Amino acid sequence: MFDKRRGLLLVIRVVVVSALIAGYVVLVSHPDHAAAIQAITALLALAVPAVPWLRHHFRHRPEPSPTLADRAVDQLAKAVRARAESEVEQRGLHFPTPIPLRWEWSNRRLGSSKDVAVSQVWTAQRTAALPGLSKAGPGEVDSGDLADLLQVYGAVDSGRVVLLGDAGAGKTSAALLLVLSALAHRDSLLDPVDRTRTPVPVILGLHDWNPGEQDPLSWAASRLLRDYPFLRAAEFGPGVVQELLAAGRVALILDSLDAVPQRLRPAVLQKLNALTAQRIVLLSRGDEMGDAAASRGILFGAATLELKPAAATQAADYLESCQAGPPRPTWQRLLRRLRAGSHDGLSQALENPLMLSLVRDLYGREDQLGELLNSRRRRNRRAAEDYLLDTILPNAYGQDPDTDGPPPRYTVDQARRWLGRLACRLGETDDRDLAWWRLPRWLPNLVQLAMTLTISGLIGTIIAGSIGMIVSGDPSPIASGIVFGLLFGMPTGLLTHRGGDLMFGRTSDEPRAWAFNRLRSLATPSAILGWLFLAGAQFALTRLRFTYLPVPGEDIPSPIHTLVTASALTLALMLAFAGARPTGTDVSTVDPSTCWKRDLGCGLLVGAVIGLGGILITGVPSARELAYHLAFGLGFGVTMSRVWRAFLVFIWLRAIGDGPLRMMRFLEDARAKHVLRAVGPRYQFRHTRLQDRLAMQAAPD
Repeated sequence: MFDKRRGLLLVIRVVVVSALIAGYVVLVSHPDHAAAIQAITALLALAVPAVPWLRHHFRHRPEPSPTLADRAVDQLAKAVRARAESEVEQRGLHFPTPIPLRWEWSNRRLGSSKDVAVSQVWTAQRTAALPGLSKAGPGEVDSGDLADLLQVYGAVDSGRVVLLGDAGAGKTSAALLLVLSALAHRDSLLDPVDRTRTPVPVILGLHDWNPGEQDPLSWAASRLLRDYPFLRAAEFGPGVVQELLAAGRVALILDSLDAVPQRLRPAVLQKLNALTAQRIVLLSRGDEMGDAAASRGILFGAATLELKPAAATQAADYLESCQAGPPRPTWQRLLRRLRAGSHDGLSQALENPLMLSLVRDLYGREDQLGELLNSRRRRNRRAAEDYLLDTILPNAYGQDPDTDGPPPRYTVDQARRWLGRLACRLGETDDRDLAWWRLPRWLPNLVQLAMTLTISGLIGTIIAGSIGMIVSGDPSPIASGIVFGLLFGMPTGLLTHRGGDLMFGRTSDEPRAWAFNRLRSLATPSAILGWLFLAGAQFALTRLRFTYLPVPGEDIPSPIHTLVTASALTLALMLAFAGARPTGTDVSTVDPSTCWKRDLGCGLLVGAVIGLGGILITGVPSARELAYHLAFGLGFGVTMSRVWRAFLVFIWLRAIGDGPLRMMRFLEDARAKHVLRAVGPRYQFRHTRLQDRLAMQAAPD
């Protein structure tokens, strides 16, 4: 619904700003009004930092209410569904038919008994069954398929489930399908009260949680705000995420306990034991969970389930259903082997859903399947799995013999080297997420700064010299332009490389987008001191240039005019830094390429603000000044973006042969070929086994 009060305020603001701009243009058009221009500029420079402070301290902040919480959790449900559907599509979990996944009660002594999990023996605060589901009994947790997993998740008394499985067994796939099933069940409830009692399940990776530094709810809240930042909106009020978690309106599906350092795993489980209002599903490999249990790190009351290998006949039926027609001879040979109960390495490998999907992807490439069936690799499970992993890149980047299309943009050898080196670098930090804005961490800060200074100085030299020659028609200003470019371009590189840290403290390395709600940071003491320092530095450089490198025929401004201009331009730069907010996870479904483009667009917008601000301050500029302001404003904006720092890393990787210069195009191509997948704005390898395999092959001897 349209807010009339906010609409009226918006109209008033537009009118006031338009009147100020119109009056300013009139003053600028009359040289006699220079003093008035300087006075107005000085007042604006002083007033702008005060406006966000006043707005921050006096604006109305809505308190959380049931209505706001309902709106927040409904929007969260939509975002979670969109992300889960995208990942299910990328993993091919429903194509052409779902991969068979079954579970049964685990025989490992890693948790509570059935009676504790599903009966009145559980003495802690009990979790009622979700609306529309009946209470689970011991028989309902013996075994089942993915459709039965919803009943266990939503109806066990403890509200806790541990899902075990080996690498590639399908734990994350099962969690994604469980999320979609739980959200579909929530949507089917007609009573608003029942919908309120049904939590929204959210998958969170455990790799970045240190239980010694954060309690589970604080960590979960920070992750939700990072992955779904629309929850920060003022319309929901402060603390809405903490409120939803405390009320149990968000269910936590915690992935990869095995990604947590071994010494911290028991502490993770002990911290989770303190939660009573939240439904919890914990995913882990069995051996890692066993190590934690040996240290008395049991998740009490949890129903402990284990994903079971696909039976050979199930694998054969699934592969046959993937054929477009009658199976070809090579496929018939494989199907007969599976149905005959062969226990060789290949048959054992196909018990794993990941390997089963890789064999599925060999459809139309009978030569590779035949090679596997005829080689000794089929006798050993590990060798068969490695062979199947090694077919991913040739199938993705090789020329399809059945088509006459253009050859792939990248060769198999290039893809293997570049992806392998990326996998190695991720492995050095135990990271599974390839976030392009974090790549600068691979390059020392001093190297980045040196590259930025050098490139900024060279570009400034080229722009200043070229503009001087084009505008004047005389090559004599080139020397002055070169010196001016070095004097201006190198400080530009310095300020944009560390300007945000100098003025606003160390900031997030997330990509950015423009947001006016962060302008209140201009009112901080560090921002004011940074403004004074940078304005003074720019004033000094400008006076040195006019004093020692004058351009014939130009008017030298007064020191007061120079000071006002420097202050205003620095303020424009600060507005740019303050208004640029992290947006790496602006919405849960934004893809890495869109995130890249948004950050670059933010930089260009910031640059345009700076350039136009310089033009406005200096009055009616000459053609040379106009070009200078726009060129260096855009240069400021681009070099302050996260795209710029990532591009420096791309240059470095290209120089050492570990990646292409156009890395984003390469990563998007790998995503299109299903070698990588996008999880929000981050890339991940198709599976951790593939990442580990490529890293091993690319590791230096």
